[in-house]
Amino acid sequence: MSAATQEDPSAPVAPMSKTNLALNLMTSPAEAFAEIARRPSKLFPLLLIVTCNALVLLWYFNVVDYNWYIDDVLSGSSLDETEMEEAREAMQSMSRTTMMSFAMLGSVVGVSVIFLLQATYLSLISALRGDDYKFSHWFSLSCWAGLPFLLSTIGMAVTIILSPNGQLSVYDLDPLALRNLGMLSNNDSIQSLYNSISLSMVWSVVLILLGYRQWLAAGWLRSTTVVLAPYVLIIGVWAYFAFA
Repeated sequence: MSAATQEDPSAPVAPMSKTNLALNLMTSPAEAFAEIARRPSKLFPLLLIVTCNALVLLWYFNVVDYNWYIDDVLSGSSLDETEMEEAREAMQSMSRTTMMSFAMLGSVVGVSVIFLLQATYLSLISALRGDDYKFSHWFSLSCWAGLPFLLSTIGMAVTIILSPNGQLSVYDLDPLALRNLGMLSNNDSIQSLYNSISLSMVWSVVLILLGYRQWLAAGWLRSTTVVLAPYVLIIGVWAYFAFA
């Protein structure tokens, strides 16, 4: 190849559109990670995820049978009869709109905090190792790697459409949750874990692992250990108290 046709590695790379970046993250993650490293954007993926999730919850609380919803939520608790009645009265004292607002706010804050914690952890590891990637890079990676959660959001919307009678448990909303994929347990703590983990979450963590490995040119062992360590710790503590 002649010098005239060779690419100059120092030449600036044209910005990738947000849509193309999202598609590449699913189909060609290496290109997406390179773009995120060059231009660590955050607002688009973060707003897309929290907005879609909040809209689905808005829809859910507008169609669910509210009294049935309260009974369903309390049925999964380990309260005695007196505590159950007190909890039911407390929930019934809140209007549907209030409950919906708390759920939507909790979703927005929860997702944002998760991304912030992921980025803080990875930036601390990078700082200890003297890597070039800062908090801004890791927060951007966490936000973009969260896009698989949109699959859960789409699944939740489909579930709502297929449940027109309004008696749809909040635990049954996400078809990609481990609980709804057949993983059930008689242990309340373990079942709570199955309720919380979904295939979308697993995909998101895998994307962070791949991004970490590419950015730092790290081996599989180091990448897996660093990225999965917090999750293994949380699940380990959860399991300890579940079987203690």
